[in-house]
Amino acid sequence: MSQPLKEADIIFPHISNTPNLSSTLSSLRRSTLSTQNRLASIVSDSEFITSVGSAYDLPLVANERCGSWYIPPSQKSGSVYFKSTDGHMGEWSFSLRRLNLQLLDVVKSYGGAVVVDSTRRGKSMPDALSKTIPIWCCVINRAIFGREEKGEVKLFSPPQAVSESEHAQIETKIDGFVRQFMEICKPNISELRSKLQKPLRPIWATQLSSLPDSAPSFPDFHPIVLCTASRRVRGAEASESGYIQGAADDHEAWSHGLTPTLFWKHKDALMKTSEEDVPALIERLLKEEGGSSAVASLIKPTSKLHISASDQMNLAGFEVVVSCTPEPFATSRLKEAGVKRYLHLKCQVGKLGSRDLRTQLPQLLQFFSSFETPTTGNILVCCPTGKDLSVGTALAVLCLYTNEDGKIDTSKSREAKDIGKVFIKQRLSWITTSNPALNPSRTTLQSVNAVLLESQDPKAYSQTKNNGIGNGSFTTPIPIRETRQLPQEPEDLQTGEESRNEKPQQNLSSIAKNIFESLRNSANTSWNFQRTLRSSLPTHPSGTVAGIATFTPCNLPDNSPPTLLYAEEGDFITDTGLKFTARRRYVYQLKPKDDDTGGEYIAVRFFNDEKMPRAEIEDGVGKGGEGIGGLFVEMGDLEADGREMKAKNKETHLCAKDLYTASWRFGEGLVTGGAQDIWWEVRYDVKGPQKDYVGTTRYTLV
Repeated sequence: MSQPLKEADIIFPHISNTPNLSSTLSSLRRSTLSTQNRLASIVSDSEFITSVGSAYDLPLVANERCGSWYIPPSQKSGSVYFKSTDGHMGEWSFSLRRLNLQLLDVVKSYGGAVVVDSTRRGKSMPDALSKTIPIWCCVINRAIFGREEKGEVKLFSPPQAVSESEHAQIETKIDGFVRQFMEICKPNISELRSKLQKPLRPIWATQLSSLPDSAPSFPDFHPIVLCTASRRVRGAEASESGYIQGAADDHEAWSHGLTPTLFWKHKDALMKTSEEDVPALIERLLKEEGGSSAVASLIKPTSKLHISASDQMNLAGFEVVVSCTPEPFATSRLKEAGVKRYLHLKCQVGKLGSRDLRTQLPQLLQFFSSFETPTTGNILVCCPTGKDLSVGTALAVLCLYTNEDGKIDTSKSREAKDIGKVFIKQRLSWITTSNPALNPSRTTLQSVNAVLLESQDPKAYSQTKNNGIGNGSFTTPIPIRETRQLPQEPEDLQTGEESRNEKPQQNLSSIAKNIFESLRNSANTSWNFQRTLRSSLPTHPSGTVAGIATFTPCNLPDNSPPTLLYAEEGDFITDTGLKFTARRRYVYQLKPKDDDTGGEYIAVRFFNDEKMPRAEIEDGVGKGGEGIGGLFVEMGDLEADGREMKAKNKETHLCAKDLYTASWRFGEGLVTGGAQDIWWEVRYDVKGPQKDYVGTTRYTLV
């Protein structure tokens, strides 16, 4: 007879082997975000994309890199490269590096286009479609048509994604973007006008949109249909039966090396394979495809300069080859291809290679000056990726040896005084317009600028021997521009020990960083401030504010810019005698300039009280930066004014309906880190229907 079950007979699992709720939910989420679910979601969304193209009878264009996954290669008419970051709140921009003018060729041929992109859970459409491309359309329209097409050259944005306030703030920047486009890129307007008979206008399509039964006619504009591929998911992915919004986003993290072209070629086999067998199948497909031959991109308007990847590139047909690779090409390979002149710039891969380029680029001038007769044949510049180091080197060739018509003359290099930042940007636009995929890294562009613009960099003077076919060494220095320095005391005021111990003057590009560091170093003390407000409106009182301000360094993830929390508290006494306690917070950040010269600028952002309503000053902006709000003002270039430095804001700032203009002045001690003359001032001129005042604040270190 069996004994009754006792408690001692029951074996309970150890708590360490029992998954908690958090790990269980994480496991469920990972299974939902599987490769198979992603591919199935892409196929489902692709059907919607195809229906949009058919409804408008327009070609499909992918906004890379996400868009290509949703378009079968047979239906894809082109690619564009619009970044969502250029549409982020307060960061609106018109990219001068990726002009995307190839989209106009599609519009010329078909009358319009459907641009495809997607975004992950939480948003109805990506910022690239809601703001970046509408900004681009508006800038192109005004550059080509001016304001003659009054109704069609205005800014259009989707009201469900862009508020009236944000739309108004973007609108104030458009004319500035147009000026930059015209002055820096110098587009051929007559050529662009030949492609557009009427302005561009964005139209938005999502899976909630009603599509036309038949292709509509657009007599007044060329339609750019901005199509969000995925439907919006408001809950967790697990609630969607495996559907993933924006499934193609960040494909490096889930694709196992699969590419859109390979996916569509083997779609049926991939969809029939189980999740655990998908990685092995992808690996096999990649091996079967093998490495395809590299294809060189011709850089227009030149007819001779090409850029390509170095591996599996056919060198035949090129008279001159420049390789930015760890090891030089084999002499036998060069001779078999008929290459007459070869230069090896020894560069490692990745960021190290970008830094190597700074010491290697001076060889270019030595190399070309060795030619007995100028080259008239094709020139190839290559690197392992064909998109980074080779682009930087080709950019140097364009700056040094190419005229405005694209004719290359290697007999004489351009003088240093004729090479500036704007000129370099113009030449870079030739490359990115010829092939938008040729987008060099910031480090590479900094190396090019350093060699062409900065005399202080001793590496720019390094003399190296030619590694090309043939012999000889050369000592011709590359043309270098002197960098401006901070103003110094007149010689008759510099005497004795002070003159002998004078510190070296600093580059203007580093002044913003010096100022920011001085503010950060004041974290253990505070600033007295005096503010004067003079208002022209009775609804906004005039008066003075006196109080204390502090800067608190914020610890944020490594990829975040240096950040300080500014906090002030003071007594506001109006001209009528009323007294209030005034408190405010802002966020100061040191950010790299977008002109790739290596300098920095200071940006002032609002503090997000809604996300951190009861935060203490010691909390900064939160561990993840949740206290960082929208952009307020950005400090422009600093310039010397006697012993002081001054700056104005890059762009005026529209807050509601009032326009803010800012200017700053900094004492010498704040700039140089000295013990005397440590002060700074900021002035705001505010004009608008709700506010009309001037506010001036002076800060002195306690």
